[in-house]
Amino acid sequence: MNSIKIIATGKYIPKTKVSNDYLEKENNLEKGYIYKRTGIETRFYSKEETLEKLAINSVKDMLEKNNNLDINNIDMIITASTSYEEIMPSLAFKVQEYFNIQNCICMDILAGCSGYINALDIAQKYVATSSVNNVLVIGAEILSKNRYKDIGSKILFGDGAGCIYISKSNEFKMYYSMIQSIKDENKILTCNTNHELYMNGKEVYKFATTKTVENLIDLVRKSKINTQDIKFIIPHQSNIKILEKISKKIDIDMYTNIRRYGNTFCASIPIALDELYSSKTIKEKDKIILLGYGGGLNLGSILMEV
Repeated sequence: MNSIKIIATGKYIPKTKVSNDYLEKENNLEKGYIYKRTGIETRFYSKEETLEKLAINSVKDMLEKNNNLDINNIDMIITASTSYEEIMPSLAFKVQEYFNIQNCICMDILAGCSGYINALDIAQKYVATSSVNNVLVIGAEILSKNRYKDIGSKILFGDGAGCIYISKSNEFKMYYSMIQSIKDENKILTCNTNHELYMNGKEVYKFATTKTVENLIDLVRKSKINTQDIKFIIPHQSNIKILEKISKKIDIDMYTNIRRYGNTFCASIPIALDELYSSKTIKEKDKIILLGYGGGLNLGSILMEV
């Protein structure tokens, strides 16, 4: 079985910054209400750009930072989103078409907020079985255009995109995953084809601070390594209260950027990875955990050596 390594990362954040002050005034909320409840100070909205444009721009950023990469070496593109604007052609195909990548497998993943974990795990399995050598995994979201049934949801979300380029590694690198789908009889987090989003905040909090911890414990136990050997958990950036609770329960440092970008669903993990790689905070041989959870209900974690 082949190991994988992260070769390059990229991200794209739209230009329109939206402050808490703006949203609090617009929705007649007390000053400081949003930060106190969510840990978010700003988020970014896409005014004119399509989902396709956000995804493409994240890849452009990756290529600008890694000018030795040959985009035509990509064998596969997988995108994860909850904001798909078309069924066909797929978002992955549009990225392939834009960059004129030849002989490339394309697929879109829809698995709620944890979709990026599913996409990366699929990519790893293709590489591990020698089906492909190089995969571009993109997470992109435009959540500002959703129609929200409550203000508690509306204040959370932002837009953006991130990507990583993974390849077959010539040396062994640790990789374990724990992917789950749990039936949601009460439909606590839903979004229909009209992009009307409903979230039961209390139930989502309960799910995110219990089932995720069980999932992480199972993942670490499966890997047989000490939690002290893990540098960071890099989670879906949902809500600072949820993230702090998970980190405290599992006793592993957690990387958060929700204060700057808000909750960007499937884009949040690759955006965070790009920040960590660009700042050289993550170094080769470090062990990290990626954690996704949300609509479905879906839940997934990956422990990998970078």
